Amino acid sequence: MKNFFLGLVLCCACILVCTPASAVEKSHVGAPSNPVDQFTGVLWQHSTEAEKLAFLFGVESAITIEHFVNAEITQQAVKEGKKPVYTLSPFEKGWMQAFKDVHRKELARQVDAWYAAHPDQLKRPVMAVIWYEVIVPCHHVKK
Repeated sequence: MKNFFLGLVLCCACILVCTPASAVEKSHVGAPSNPVDQFTGVLWQHSTEAEKLAFLFGVESAITIEHFVNAEITQQAVKEGKKPVYTLSPFEKGWMQAFKDVHRKELARQVDAWYAAHPDQLKRPVMAVIWYEVIVPCHHVKK
């Protein structure tokens, strides 16, 4: 368990280090107060491949943490003779299903291609594109 938390701390540190100051500064100028809504196609297009991959790594890391926390809760419930409780969100389940065998570079290419095909929607958040345009239609995930 100690190694898990050490890995978590190192992962978070990597994400903070990989986020360029210029992207953070740009994201706050006239942006919505919700940080998820701030990372739109405009910022995505001006991000380097490394920055895009770091962003996706951060999302994957958060989902992985939720998966392990959920497994721990489920395991504890079973030990106590209770019915297992599954707390993963449809987004987390959809991500795990959709990208199980997909490399981050391929996902970044899919997001790049979507914004290239929809230049009039560059203000749309990246996470909305990933969910509504990649995960849901291609993998028949329940919303």
